[in-house]
Amino acid sequence: MIGQLRSELLKQRPTETTLYLFLAMFGLVALVITMNVLGVGADDLAASAQQLQDFEAGSRAGMLFAGLAGAIAITAEIRYGTIRPTFLVTPRRGPVIAAKLAISALVGIVFGLLAEGLMAADASVALSARGIDNQLTGGDYLQLLAGGAAAAALWAVAGVGVGALVRNQVGALIGLCAWMFLVESTSESFVPDFGRLLPGGAGIALAGNSDALPAAVGALLLILYAAAAAAAGWRAALRRDIA
Repeated sequence: MIGQLRSELLKQRPTETTLYLFLAMFGLVALVITMNVLGVGADDLAASAQQLQDFEAGSRAGMLFAGLAGAIAITAEIRYGTIRPTFLVTPRRGPVIAAKLAISALVGIVFGLLAEGLMAADASVALSARGIDNQLTGGDYLQLLAGGAAAAALWAVAGVGVGALVRNQVGALIGLCAWMFLVESTSESFVPDFGRLLPGGAGIALAGNSDALPAAVGALLLILYAAAAAAAGWRAALRRDIA
C-alpha cells in the first residue's frame, strides 16, 4: 500500500493540467469575489453575514476544482491507457483505488486552502478599496480555511468516484461543472431550501458560509455523499474490464 501511495503521489506532481486548474480557479475566485463586493450596496456589505455569503465563492471554487482534480486522477489513466500497466503491476485493484482516493484527498486540501486564501485576500482588498470594515473574526477565517479544505478534500474523493464510474474524462468534468453551476444554483428555484442539502450546499455549511445549515450537519452530509460516490466508483473499477 505504501508503494501505491508513493506512486499516486508521483502521478500528482505538478503538470500543465494541474497548473491550468489552479489558474482557472484563481481567475474564477477573483472575478466572482470582485463582482460580489463591488455589486453590493455598502450598507449591506458592512454586515458580517453578507460578507460571509460573498466569501462563498472561494469555498465553491475550491470544492469544484478539487472534484475536477480527483476525476482527472483516474480518468486520465483510463483515457491514455496507463491504467492497464498499473493494474498489471498491482492485480488487486482495491489498493490502487484506495491510494487514488487518499492522494486525491490531499490534493483537494491544497485546492481548498489556496481557494480560501485567495478569497480572503481578494475580498479584503476589495472591501478596503470601498472603505468598508472587514467584520470577519479570526475564528471565521479559521473555519473558512479548515472547513473549506475539508470540503474540498471530500469533493476530491467524490471526484475520483465519479471519474471511475463515468470513465470518460470529458463527460466526468462536464458533469461536475454542470452539477455545481446548474443543478445546485437552480435547485432553490424549484424546491426552496433544498440546495443547502446538496453536496455544494453541505460544503458551504462546513466552511461556515451559511446560516441555513449547521457545520456539523453539512460535514455529515458531505461525508455521506463522498462515501457514496467513492463506493460506486470503487465497485465499477473492480468489476469493469479495463480495456
